[in-house]
Amino acid sequence: MLEVTNIRGGEVVPHQLCLLRIAGAQKEATCAAIHNQSDHTRNGTLWKIYHGGFNALIPLVPGKNDLRIICGTEETTIQIIHKPLDIPRYIRLVYITCINEEKFQGPKDMDCSPNTAVRKIQTGVLTLQAFVAETLAAEGLGRRTFRFELDTKGNPIVHVVQLPITIRECHKFTEERLWETAALHILSSHLADKNCKYVAFFGGTRFVNQEKVNIKTEAETMALTKGHVSLGGGGLALVGTGALYSWATDVDDVIDAMRNTNPIDTNSLMDFSGGRGTWGACYGTHLGSVMHELAHTLDLGHTPHGIMARGFEDLHVFFTSTRLTSDYLPQSPHHSSVMRQSMSSSLIKESITFTTDFVPKIPLDNINMTVEPPKEPLASSGVYSPPVFTRRYPNKSFNANSGSASPLTIEESELSPPNQKSACSRPLLNTPSPNIGSSLLNNNRNQDHDGSKCRAFWARSSAVLLAFHKWLNSVTDSDSPELKGSVVCSTAGIRIVELRDLHTMAFHHWEFVTRPPPPVVHLPWAQVPHWPSDTHIEVVAEDTQGNLLKGCFMPRPL
Repeated sequence: MLEVTNIRGGEVVPHQLCLLRIAGAQKEATCAAIHNQSDHTRNGTLWKIYHGGFNALIPLVPGKNDLRIICGTEETTIQIIHKPLDIPRYIRLVYITCINEEKFQGPKDMDCSPNTAVRKIQTGVLTLQAFVAETLAAEGLGRRTFRFELDTKGNPIVHVVQLPITIRECHKFTEERLWETAALHILSSHLADKNCKYVAFFGGTRFVNQEKVNIKTEAETMALTKGHVSLGGGGLALVGTGALYSWATDVDDVIDAMRNTNPIDTNSLMDFSGGRGTWGACYGTHLGSVMHELAHTLDLGHTPHGIMARGFEDLHVFFTSTRLTSDYLPQSPHHSSVMRQSMSSSLIKESITFTTDFVPKIPLDNINMTVEPPKEPLASSGVYSPPVFTRRYPNKSFNANSGSASPLTIEESELSPPNQKSACSRPLLNTPSPNIGSSLLNNNRNQDHDGSKCRAFWARSSAVLLAFHKWLNSVTDSDSPELKGSVVCSTAGIRIVELRDLHTMAFHHWEFVTRPPPPVVHLPWAQVPHWPSDTHIEVVAEDTQGNLLKGCFMPRPL
């Protein structure tokens, strides 16, 4: 019997691209059809069945969407109501070209024009919009997501901007300088708007392997790539387009593109697949890196697991698997050597600050500092919230403004060990990940997509911060929470307090989502079982109106 497992009939969704996970297909069936009977501009779409189920991405029209699902002799219907977002803040998309080069890099037979880049970006970001809503809903926090700037047809607008410098000059820039150049150009143009954050794609990324080197490591890939950038924070996320060739151009092709197991020709194309070597994994990793950097602009720090670690690499698994399990189970991470390898394998670089005076903050330590494997097991906070895919909130939803929610408890995040610098950060993947063991890579490469492990989820504190964020809710500006000694206060009521080390790694949090939020929180330091070795910590707090306390450092309590 056909069953939609991730969304209920009559549910209201804010995103225009809806993910359906459908189980119960007939064993002999090889494909299914879905037709949105409320959309008279599109025909039905066909979806391949894997192990008795399939996923589909269905564009919605405003209002009621009556979806008819047919598989063999079985049929079911579900009504989904699309209520477009009505919030003042939004995400503005930019495709950046150089004075003598507009195309992105791709296979010889691919149209790599700016028009194609725009279509790929539009499709990719709609997928990310759906990802945020789907994952927050799975956390019991409601289907909340960010809004894009749309054209009259309802498509995300991608502004094409040309830098007044050549591609060769850009290739001489560091990632930081390229980020600053893009920031200056954007904010000195008509695109400047205090109500938006920017996601920009640099079209001048070029992978050059003239010697046809047999590439074996991420370090070798990055050494042969010019103009690669993955920087995010404040108001701008800037990413390269070295793997844009692997992105789907149309919504109907997203699932197939993420399932694409064709090997990447590293003689001519950048392998941005996290060691998996396929087009589908390249799509997932690259699109996931955009999500990671966009999350930095939404004030998220790093976490020991999930999207804000290296979980972004599994975004394709999230969309292609009908039955997901978390790679990190709801218990101490001591049990998983694979987890320790993945967490200790890359650099930590603080998210960059994007201000109207274009003066970025100086990082607290050397941004090129490599990370050694931990010398002792990872510590746990003791009260750990199960990852998103193991939670179940039947018939419960959450309204970030009203405060009504499913019966959750106050939960605390896992802890980074002393001096631990978690995966992914200010530039993403600009250096090797030498400590990712073969067991992790083999698991990622060989795991069947049906019932596979997936690291693409939010750590609990990241999810709560997003759920109340101003860019995901219609709220008015008011005073930010204040920290006075060990007391955090806000007249709007505190929703979450998160503790981070000096490398932006979240190691503990308190949340208040199931009851009227307290206006005053006395921070119970004794509840924090483990502390990083840093002399100072950062206290991040968010209230019901999405007002944030951040950049507030205090000596580590004794």
